[in-house]
Amino acid sequence: MRSGIIKEIHNLMRKDKNIFFLTGDLGYNVLEEMQKEFPKRVINMGVAEQNMMSVAAGLALSGKKVYVYSIIPFATMRCYEQIRNDVCYNSADVTILGVGSGLSYGILSSTHFALEDIAIIRALPNITIFSPADEVEAILGVKELYKIKKPAYIRIGKKEEPKIYDRPYNLKIGKGNILIEGSDIIIFSTGTIMTDVIKAAEILRGKKIKATVVNIHTIKPLDKNLIIQESRFKKHAFVIEEHGKIGGLGSAIAESVCDVEDFPQLTLIGTEDKFIKDIGSQDYLRRVTGLSSDKIASTIIKKLA
Repeated sequence: MRSGIIKEIHNLMRKDKNIFFLTGDLGYNVLEEMQKEFPKRVINMGVAEQNMMSVAAGLALSGKKVYVYSIIPFATMRCYEQIRNDVCYNSADVTILGVGSGLSYGILSSTHFALEDIAIIRALPNITIFSPADEVEAILGVKELYKIKKPAYIRIGKKEEPKIYDRPYNLKIGKGNILIEGSDIIIFSTGTIMTDVIKAAEILRGKKIKATVVNIHTIKPLDKNLIIQESRFKKHAFVIEEHGKIGGLGSAIAESVCDVEDFPQLTLIGTEDKFIKDIGSQDYLRRVTGLSSDKIASTIIKKLA
């Protein structure tokens, strides 16, 4: 996913001389070609993310389109004040590329986990949050967000994640899409955890539980109409995300439907309100936190019992 996004931005830079790309001393093995071709527009800002975000805002307010690249905790939490005051307050055309969604950096421990980023970025006005499920969707999102001259945050994985989509589709920012149709329950999810969600839905089907699976790739603005429409007549609604239960997609959906009559019972499945002290691969940590496909299916079955 990360490589696909960088390649697409590289292509856009060939067409648009106003694009600048800033990195916080990261991106080795993926940025070299871009840096070689555009040495004056690809700038390594060093380990100084707060300064990098303010520079990005300044460039954007000077008429440039700016991409900022770093690992999620450094791209969002370390420079949160600059995102708030310099980027979002001015509605500057800055796209934050946060790499390492969820538990992607499993071997580097909690300092590198991204389990609070949706919560803090979602609270800011004027910003779009895009969380693609695979590389196909990520590239489509980059193309669409290029057209939007406002702040955006793209929450991307770290590696070559499994494909969800065989081919490009008509992606629209702010509009979710249905991956699986089912009559019993509905599952909303976002990001690269979608592979485990789909596997969980297959396990549930084997248990005679038919689940609708909806991909909410845009967390802000949220597709409230689709969420309400597809939840009608379902026995239960679930939100599954590789993020903390507080403030993420589940919270966003709960806020959007709190005044909707007859909305089914809503259960949030994410990481708990505590720091994760285990270290290991992303797959291992998903099992530890109950986010592997079998654990997800088990949680849903117990909830429906």
